[in-house]
Amino acid sequence: MNYEIRAMSFAEILDTGFRLVRDHFALLAGIGLVLYGPLAVFQELLGARSPDQVDATSAIVGVVFVLLLAAMSPIAAGAMTLAIGEAYRGRSITIGGAYRTSLGRALPLAGTFLLMGLGVMVGFLLLVIPGIYLMVAWMLATQIVMLEGIAGPSALSRSRDLLRNNMLRALGILVLAGLVMGVISTVLQLLVSGIPIVRSVATAIAQSVAMVFQTAVAVVLYFDLRCRKENFDLEHLAQLVEGAAAPAHPTPARPTA
Repeated sequence: MNYEIRAMSFAEILDTGFRLVRDHFALLAGIGLVLYGPLAVFQELLGARSPDQVDATSAIVGVVFVLLLAAMSPIAAGAMTLAIGEAYRGRSITIGGAYRTSLGRALPLAGTFLLMGLGVMVGFLLLVIPGIYLMVAWMLATQIVMLEGIAGPSALSRSRDLLRNNMLRALGILVLAGLVMGVISTVLQLLVSGIPIVRSVATAIAQSVAMVFQTAVAVVLYFDLRCRKENFDLEHLAQLVEGAAAPAHPTPARPTA
């Protein structure tokens, strides 16, 4: 499916993010379920046990499981970002392919996430305002790591440069996307809250969809800013024209007599 890559309005970015989720729901929800599926099952099993049944071993297993999921979170975010970026540009990718690529960039992703976390934490300690500024200025770091191959301080600097003079607009778009999906996710979970097995499945799906939509909006916003500041729409159009003009199979030269 083809999508128009250009500078967009507030509403157009949200609409394009929704269409990406709708058109590639199975792929994107599948990527999210790799992370949220085991978490939902674990929460369901833990909730079924009474407090006196939770021994030290169970607590340790729970802590290890949560830490593993926390370590997996940047990988899942990277895989989701890559899949949406490929879909938005009209390319195909599988769940396995997205995760393989993201795992190959695990260290750059982890390093960038760690720098972000430390920077934002220090910023919040410095009267809160610097932390909010850095959190917004670096919000496109995952997109830059996965779609440009830039990581670490360079990715954070690149995110800040793209968002310069657009921070309030970008923050508003992502906050609204989060609110919309938060409401949908809450309603879905409330509807099935009394059915144990269905509840865990619905929770995993709801969390996956929320992650998918917010990531899709962030990816569209990333390309929107590149179109505004770097004329990426013209570059992308030129690549499409060049690809369409190239013959699918070169015609062999006829032998001369």
